[in-house]
Formats: sequence, C-alpha cells, structure tokens
Amino acid sequence: MHYRKLLLIFTLLIFVLPLSAQLPAWYQSTTRLNIRTYPSTNARIITTVPQHTRLKVVEHYDAGWDKLDYQGRSAYASRRYLSFVEVIEPTPSSSSQFSSSRSSKSLSDSGWSWLWIIVGSSLVIIVLRAVLMIGLGLFSGFVFKIYWLVSLPFYCLNALQRFLSKPWRIFFRTNSGSDSRNEDYRTFFEYAKIPLYILLTPLRFINAVYYNLFVHCLFEAFYYLCEVIVPEHSKEGADNLAEWFLWLPVRIIKYPMFHWTLTVIESAIWVIIDTIFPALTLFHGTDSSASASITCSPNRNVISGWYAGLWKVGTGNYAGNGIYFAPSRSTAGHYSSGSLIVARVTLGKVLDLGMAPWHIYCQCGYPNAFGPTDWGLKNGYVTGEWWRGDRKWWEYCMYDWKNRYNYSFRIRPLFVLDISNESIQRIPGGMAHWLFRDIVIKDIINYLGGTHLR
Repeated sequence: MHYRKLLLIFTLLIFVLPLSAQLPAWYQSTTRLNIRTYPSTNARIITTVPQHTRLKVVEHYDAGWDKLDYQGRSAYASRRYLSFVEVIEPTPSSSSQFSSSRSSKSLSDSGWSWLWIIVGSSLVIIVLRAVLMIGLGLFSGFVFKIYWLVSLPFYCLNALQRFLSKPWRIFFRTNSGSDSRNEDYRTFFEYAKIPLYILLTPLRFINAVYYNLFVHCLFEAFYYLCEVIVPEHSKEGADNLAEWFLWLPVRIIKYPMFHWTLTVIESAIWVIIDTIFPALTLFHGTDSSASASITCSPNRNVISGWYAGLWKVGTGNYAGNGIYFAPSRSTAGHYSSGSLIVARVTLGKVLDLGMAPWHIYCQCGYPNAFGPTDWGLKNGYVTGEWWRGDRKWWEYCMYDWKNRYNYSFRIRPLFVLDISNESIQRIPGGMAHWLFRDIVIKDIINYLGGTHLR
C-alpha cells in the first residue's frame, strides 16, 4: 500500500486542498431520493425528498453513500443521486478574521502564483477528462451500432449450429404420450448426435472464436475503459477531480492492462473448450439491477455481497426449477424488465421434454414445475429444452436446486443490453472473469472430481 500513500502525498503537494472535496457542503437531489437511517438499501427510510431538494452533506462514506445533517439528526443517502451545489463556509470569529487578514497580506505574492498554477492544472485536467468522456460516448454508440451489423452473419451461424445439432427438434415440439416410444427416441437420438457433433466441429470453432475472442474481449475492453475514464468507485476518483487524476495510472494498470489481459487469456482457453464441449450464445431477460449483480465481479468495485456474480432462480419455472435462457432475443425480451444478458452457455446433456415421460411433460406449462428438474437430474440431464406452445417459442431451463447454478463456468456472460435505451448497459468494474475466479476454479475441481452440486 506504500504506492498509494506516495501518490496521495504527491497530489496534495501539487494541488493542495482547494481541489479536494470540502465538507460540509450543500448538495441537491437529482431525483426523488430516500433518506435512510444508515448507509444501506436495507436501512429504514426516514423520508423521501423530492427532486432538487438541498441537503447538507457532512461526510463521504464508502460504497457510494453520503452522511447528511438532516433536520438536526444524522442520516444517509446514495451519492449517485446527489449533485454538488456549494461549500458551506463557516462563520469566522473576529480574532480569526484578524489573523487571517495578516496571513493573507504576508503571503499574497506567493499565494497568487500558486493559485494560477492550481487553476491552470485544474483546467488541463478538466479538459482532458471532458475529451475522454466525449470520446468514450462516441465509441460506445459506434460499437453498439456497428456490432449488430457485423454480428448478423454470426447470429445466423449460431442459430445454424443449434439447428444442425438436433435437426429433428421441430418434430418433437409436443409429447406423443407414449413413454416406451419416448424412451426409444431418447436412446436413438443420443447416438444420432455423434456424427453431427463431428461434422459441426468447424462451425463450433468459428462461433467460439467470434463470440469468445472478439465479442467478449471487445465489450470487456469497453467496460474497463469506462472505469478508467468515468470510475464508479469513490476510492478510484469517482467523486473528486484531484483523486480522478491521482488514480488514473492505477486504473489504467488495474483494468485495461491487468484484467483485460486475463480476459484475453481466458477467452482463448474457452475457444478450445467450446469447440470440444458445444456451447451456444443465448439470451436471458431481467432488469438492470439484476443484470449488474449477476454479471459483476464481486468486490472489484461498488457491488458486493454473497449474491454478487451469481445466478439466482427466479419465479415461474414453467419447465423446471432453474435458470432460463432463450435462443431468440425477442423471446428473452418478453421476460425482460429493461435489460438483456447475452451469454455463452454450455448446456450439457439436454432433456428434450417432447421425448420425456408423459407425466413429466404434463407438469410443464404450470408454475413451479419441479418434476422435470427432479427427473432430469436423476437421469443425468442438466438442462431441459421446452417448446412453449402458447407462445410459440423455445426455452432452455438449466436445472438448479440450490438457488446457485450447478456449475458457474457453464454460463459466461458476453455483455448486457439496455433494451429500453438500445445501448450497452455498463457493468461497474467489468464483468466477472470466466476462469480466473475462485468459485469457477472450485467448480472445475468439483466437476473433474465427480462432485456434483445438485
């Protein structure tokens, strides 16, 4: 931690205190804002103030919270919804005024020199930051528009890989009702997949190279650039211009140089794995806060907690208890509340519910259909594929009993779409690593050792 102290001392010597945040200060709410008893979204709400309410901030807390002097009592509010107005100047006593006037007179010449240095340096930093932010905005719009144009052929290749891996799928949208016939179908088609698996190897490789190396690395680079230019965490310069400049070299080393290098390495490794173990690019609809929580790297930035970076079973579960994905963006959009996760998914052994036992198939279409999950896991299936007849679309249910997906490495997010604004949703700190992560390494060890999580 010595380098942190040295950088801080260096910055203070150059910019002194005028560039640092001064408290107490007046801030203004940018929207309707909850005032809470302590710094947590689980804390009791004292009141909700309207937009443009002036609030007295007395202290900055970690994890994006500010301490307020609200009606004579301590309270807390989220910093991201507060905008700086002005510093609250203390009322000086007569003696301090006299002392201050004498000091000002004796230091007037050198003070003005330092002032011009500070003002000039500040303007340079402000202009540099503004240019970088504008460039990032233009880059974001360019990437989003160009990506959909470039990705169209690969979207079709992904769909082709899915279709050719089981071309008989369309004939088993509904169940015949004969358990003996369905058992024969399941056995026969398991063998029929073998030559198709061999023939589709080049196609799997092409899709793996494009999605793992190009798409994943591109969007992770975007997320890391966001952290360099517009950091989310107060400890990395999110709330203070001097600290923004101070931590700029650290952010560059941490995000583009270190984490993006790990991203490229693990993406190359997963190209090989996806070529051997088939994976598809699928879609999962949810809301923006859930997307950020699911895909983030725990404790790397502002999002933390046991739930960060994990997939949790939602409600409904019409084709089994688990995590749901769709091969079509429009299908996942039906379940979305404004956000869409695009991910590489290793489905494993899939139970075609059109060939499942009749009593298992009959449970589908109703909430909390736990039967398919129970029967599937007991018979070696880790995913269910279901044709939802009332909606005319396909869905995948990745079976899960523990509200924590069986193996973390089987779902690997590529990026997150803000479909409400047709833009890329930012993930603070970047997404969790596909390979270089404790839970993934533990799951791989468990998998290779034959320890199953169901």
